[in-house]
This record gives sequence, structure tokens and C-alpha cells, in this order.
Amino acid sequence: MMRQYYITLFASALLSLVSCKEDTTGFAESEGSLKLSVGMSDKVEVVSRSLASEEQTALEQNCKIRIYNGETLVQKYQGLENLPSEIALVNGEYSVRVTAGDSVAASFDQRFFEGVKDFTITKGETSTVEVNCGIANTVVAIAWDASLKEVFDGDCQVTVTSSTGELVYSSANAEAKGYFSLPEDNRKLTCKFSGKKPDGKLYEKSTELTDLKPSTLYNLTYSYTAMEQTPTGGAALQIKIDETPLAEEEHVITFKQRPVITCQDAENEVYDLEQPVYLELNTQKDFCIQVATSSPLKTLMIQNENFVKWGAQVNQFDALHLDGQEETLKSFGISVSGETSLSGDVWVVTFSKELVAKMTSSEGSVSTTIEAIDSNEKSRKVVWNIVASNATVVTDETIPYEVWTSKATLHGTVRGTLASAPRFRYRVKNTTDWTTVDAVQAESSFSKEITGLKPGTTYEYQAMDGDQVSSVTKEFTTEALFQPENAGFEYTSGTSPILMYGDGQSMWWDTGNHGSATMKKNVTAPDTSVKHSGNQSMLLSSQFVGILGIGKFAAGNLFAGKYLKTDGTDGILGWGRPCTSRPKALKVWVRYEPGNVDNGGSHIANGSTDQGIIYVAVGDWAGQEGETDSGVETWPFVVKTKNASSLFSTEKGTYSGNGTIAYGEKVFTEAYKDGENMKELTIDLNYDNYGGTKRKPTSIIIVASASKYGDYFEGSGTSKMWLDDMELIYE
Repeated sequence: MMRQYYITLFASALLSLVSCKEDTTGFAESEGSLKLSVGMSDKVEVVSRSLASEEQTALEQNCKIRIYNGETLVQKYQGLENLPSEIALVNGEYSVRVTAGDSVAASFDQRFFEGVKDFTITKGETSTVEVNCGIANTVVAIAWDASLKEVFDGDCQVTVTSSTGELVYSSANAEAKGYFSLPEDNRKLTCKFSGKKPDGKLYEKSTELTDLKPSTLYNLTYSYTAMEQTPTGGAALQIKIDETPLAEEEHVITFKQRPVITCQDAENEVYDLEQPVYLELNTQKDFCIQVATSSPLKTLMIQNENFVKWGAQVNQFDALHLDGQEETLKSFGISVSGETSLSGDVWVVTFSKELVAKMTSSEGSVSTTIEAIDSNEKSRKVVWNIVASNATVVTDETIPYEVWTSKATLHGTVRGTLASAPRFRYRVKNTTDWTTVDAVQAESSFSKEITGLKPGTTYEYQAMDGDQVSSVTKEFTTEALFQPENAGFEYTSGTSPILMYGDGQSMWWDTGNHGSATMKKNVTAPDTSVKHSGNQSMLLSSQFVGILGIGKFAAGNLFAGKYLKTDGTDGILGWGRPCTSRPKALKVWVRYEPGNVDNGGSHIANGSTDQGIIYVAVGDWAGQEGETDSGVETWPFVVKTKNASSLFSTEKGTYSGNGTIAYGEKVFTEAYKDGENMKELTIDLNYDNYGGTKRKPTSIIIVASASKYGDYFEGSGTSKMWLDDMELIYE
């Protein structure tokens, strides 16, 4: 009977808010709050062990946390250090996805963890969500029965192959566990056994495992069984498969987080220290600043440039090392108390109502900086910014995704009894003339979308109650009219390969020329005979690249990014360039002449008319690593042409699809031209059906190919596409 040895490992980071009192009254009218804890579960190790300190640190620093409202990404964090103790969210249904580790095709040591949890946010309430991240890989372990030694000399091997990777197991390393990331559309493994018989001949036998599951350990036992004796003898190689889900937790390790600093007043209202705290003039009520740590607190620095003016001896002090000055500090208006333990501290710094009255004695803002450092050197610094004013309205910050190139939505809050209808006034920063607009009020909030703004320009604005102006001025900067570099394709250099930039210029575009140049060919080259403006266009020519019939079909192509490396006869490409603007369309001049397919396959048949494609996407892809000849580089998206599962897709649930905010494409199923000339084409970017308008991009991907299925090495060797004068269009 096969015995199994495994343990479960669970690492948790309980990131809960500790406050003077447990209360939920500080939320905005439409908001609730999320407390999130994250753990890692591992159930495949042969020997019971804890995570090594360096592995634990790597998981802490590199785990990715994504919070979705439906299909819209609303919050993302990298590393537990950057995860807030409490996250304010609008009412609704959400899900959180946490990933950690390395999602490689096949590895004996690199594992990929994933956890997904749905949750609901209810107004004024705190939702506590715990996400257990289990191993997401399909895991294979091999047991070598002693009976194999009866028929094979030396070590036996099993080569386990997926569509994207391969591992070789040896009986000399019987404890090895292999971690596979299998594509959703190809969840199978081929296991090829090999061993040398006493006569020196190699024996091989293959077995295919299908419909394999993620987060599952497959124990394969290879054994020899003697058959019924006959004059010629006989034997059989047998494989036994045991399927074990990776689940449950048996061992706990706590991730230590940075100190958590919170603020609330005597009425238990909790304040967001990332936003100004608005108080009336001469406010008289106690405030407490609370510091909670997962390790003993070492230093608690408090600084305000007005402390001495208000009667203190210094403007800065360490609240944990007062050297007998506790009573003096208390008489000034600050008292410090705390509880300490090996598992962490809770310290409370109380500002008396008399001191708060001094802090709000005149209209304007007063800032107090609090910095906490614990015994593990984890730290957090916050600024408690009090804005004192008797204005009935307050100017609020703009929401980043509501600021476009030519429009923005302004927000304000009603803090008293309005004398008139709320309004806003705005102007270009450092100019004199204001523009005033009426706002739309909804309970205690009001807003207004303003249009006709200048791209890449900083504006300032104020909320108004009729003609009374808020004492708070906010500002925002509109998105720039970002355009691709060398968008007219006027500049190239080199000959083999031809490069998509001039001498002394930086690279923005690249092509497959780096691969085809090994056969002395360029699939993309300038052409002066067909153009819209300037001296030349760019000609993408699909062709068979090889010698004496040995080679591969290569599509004429162009992409925003960099050709990273040639892997055999395949390429590794880094796609995407920085872009924080949101265009509504891509305009380009095109001429397309498809040929008849002579390199057909499963995607397009021989003899049919080839198809071309141009597509554009903006997104917030976290980044993937791509191998180069000199090391590793990080790009928004990495394509490995030998691996079909690495190709770009807008499908939800994939890395590329989840990161896509807007997408548009044009597939050419026939010739596209104006006589012998080029023809203008506009490709609209669709936000609504992808990531939506509530996310800001970090990158843009633009790809053009004379053969749509060139990624699969299928198409026509005579298809041609000319491109010129590419331009992003904005509202």
C-alpha cells in the first residue's frame, strides 16, 4: 500500500484595526469597511517544516492583492506592508484575489499560491475577510517501488511533460515534487518512464494523464510485477495514481506587519489620516491617536512646528522616552498610555480638548506628524492634518479615474446649513480668472462634471455655498495627450535587423526582424513607394523565413515594446510602453493586401484568404519577467511564441485579460486600400466591456500583423500591410 507523507503550512497576516473603542460610526454614508487577512497553505512537503525566513519574507513582500467589484478592479496592493489595516469601500458585492510565488510552467522549487474569496460591504459596517492561499499548481510526486531494481540497472527516470514545460524525475532523488502551471485548455501531462535493462538496452513507456486539477497532488507509484510464468517469461511495468486535494491547515506562522496608526475623537468617530480632518473653529473635544503593532514598539515620534508656540518645551519628542517629563507633557495637553507584550503593543496618545482648541483657533491647516518604529524596524509615518474652518461647504479631492484629458468631476461636502445652492469655481493654477458652475447635490455631498479643459494642465478649484467660498483649495491635473514615439515611422536604422528608431534615438517600437535576421531577412521594413505623408511608411511582409525549406513562417509585424530574445526558432517579446492617459480611439493610415494562405494549420486553412490585424489595449498590468541574452527584464506583457498559452488575450481570468482596461481591434478579412493609396482607419477603444472607466492605465499595447495567425506560424507568404501616421484620439 502506498504511504503518503505531507503536511499543511498556513501563514497568516491578521491585519485588523485596533481602536480606542470598537465602533463603526466613522464611515461615509455610502461606505463600509474591509478588514483583510491573508494566509498561505502548502500541503505537499515530505518533511514537516516551517517556511524559511527568506521564503516568508519573499511572500510578504511580493504577494499581489486585487479587490474586484464584479469585473472591475477597484484596489490593488503588492506586499503585505502596503496593505492598509482597513479599506473603505462603497456598498456592494466584491471579491478578493491574492497570489504569491512564481507561476512558471514547470519547476521543482517554484510554487504558485492563489486564494479567492467573495464578500459583501454594507454601509457603516466592517467586513472581516480571511483569504487562505493554497498552492494553485498541479503537483506531481513519484514513488519508486523497490521491485524496479529487479529489472533495471542504475537510476530510473520519468520525464513529465506539459504543453508548456517539462521536468525530469530520477529515482536517485525520490523526494522531488514537481509544480506545474497547466493551461486551462490543455490540462494534461505525459509521463515517459525510462530505464536501462541488464543487457544495456533502454526501456521506455509513456502514460498520459488527462483532466488534471489545479491545487491537487498526484502521487505516481512505478513498480514491476512479474507475469504468469511462461517458457519466455514476462513482466509488466505498472503505475498507480493517487489524487489528493491540497487543503486544510495544520501549522501557523504569523506575518509581521507595519504599525497601524488610527485617529478618533471623544465621540468615537474614526478619521482617515490619509485625508484632512475638517473641524470647526475653536473645536473643543479630545482626540486620540492609537498605534497598534505586531511587535514591541521601539520609537513613537510626534512632531508639530507649533508645539512650542502653544506652550510645550519642544516641537518634537519621542512619546516612549519622555525621561520623567510625562506630567509636563500632560499639562501641555498630551498624555501617553500603552500596553506592551511580546506579540505586539497598543499605545494611545491623547490630545486634550484644550490643546485641540489651540490647534483650531484660527482658520487654516495644522499638521502633526506621527512616526512609529517597532523592534523589527517596521515603520509607518502619518500626517494628522487638521483644517479649521466655519465654512458650510468643504472642497473634496477629485477621484483619479474621474479626471480625463478634457473633463473632470469635482466633489464637495456640506458641513453646515446651506445659505444657497452649492457651486464650484475653478481655474488654471496660478491664473486669475475663475469659472463658476452650479453643482448637483445628493444629501450631504455635491459634485459637478466640468468639460472643455486643457490636456496636461493643473487646475485648482473650491467648493462654494452661493458666494461663500470654502477655505480649502484642491487641485488636479488633466491627462496628457500621450502619443506613440515615431508614430509616422519616419525613423529607422540598421540593416540586419532593421530597427524602428533612428541613430541616437530611443526604442519605442520593435519587430520580429531580430528573429528573421538570422536568415538575412527583415519581415518589417520602410517603403518610400507607398505613404500617407513624410518620406516613407512601414511595410509588414509575411514570408517563409528559411534556407532550403528549413525554417518557419514569419508574419510581418510591428509592436510597442522590445524583442527580448530568440529562443531556438521562436521569440520572446516584451510588449507595452508606459501610458497613463485614456484615449478613445487609435487612428492610422493603412494599406492591406492579403495573399492566399500557403502555411495553413488549425487556425486558417491553406488556400483561404489571409487575414491581418491591428489591435490596441490600455491596462494596468502588474508586469511579467522576460528572459534576454543578458538577464531578465520586466514588461507589462511577455510573449513566448513557442508557448501558445502565453499569447495576449482579453479573456477574464487570464493575466492579460484581467489587466486590460480598454481594447479595440480591426481584423482585415479582405484588401483594405484606396486604389493604390493608403486608407484612413479608426479603431475605437472599448472601456465598458473590459476594465471600465474606473481604472487608470499604466501601459499601452499596440500590435499590427500582416497575418493574424502569425503567432501560430500560419498565414500567407505574400500578405502585406503598410502603416503610416498613427495617432491616439482623445475626447
